[in-house]
Amino acid sequence: MLFPVFLGIIHCFEADHVLAVASVSTKETSSKSLFYQGVTWGLGHSIPIILIGAVYVYAKIFLLKDIPFSLEVIVGVVLIVAGVLKLTRKSKTEKLNNHIRAMLFIGVLHGLAGSAGVILAHTSTQSHSFTQALYYIGFSAGSVLGMGLINVSLGKVKGLVGYIKKIQWLIPLLSIGYGIFMIYKFSS
Repeated sequence: MLFPVFLGIIHCFEADHVLAVASVSTKETSSKSLFYQGVTWGLGHSIPIILIGAVYVYAKIFLLKDIPFSLEVIVGVVLIVAGVLKLTRKSKTEKLNNHIRAMLFIGVLHGLAGSAGVILAHTSTQSHSFTQALYYIGFSAGSVLGMGLINVSLGKVKGLVGYIKKIQWLIPLLSIGYGIFMIYKFSS
């Protein structure tokens, strides 16, 4: 059971995940608030994996089979939008509820885009439905924990970066650049 949790945590370190969370995260410095935001993203990421995985495990129907485009392209667009919004946001007061909703939404999109690989990779190696379900739950728990920890870490680093205002634009630009890369890579 610990292996899928570990995979979920490692999965959080993919560039698109870190950049999405860094671009949407507030300028909070409270570890509790930062962890809550990351956990929200992780929960959003887990919802499609668990739902689509459950349908696949119990009905042997893969819901994303006939989608005519790559969901990764949508993730690329979201990364670009998040980066642009982060660059152009002038307000010093940010409403945490708006960020929580954004974290959940972006997490769901990432979960939809990545659920195919997670579901199909594991189900091909396991024949028992119970083991498959435990895998999705463990992977999702690792994703939730991992994104919470990553967001706390990013918040603390961003707090230090606040003293060096010259590089605060870096995360949104990286988000925009990686979003363009994802659109190019997955639309061809």
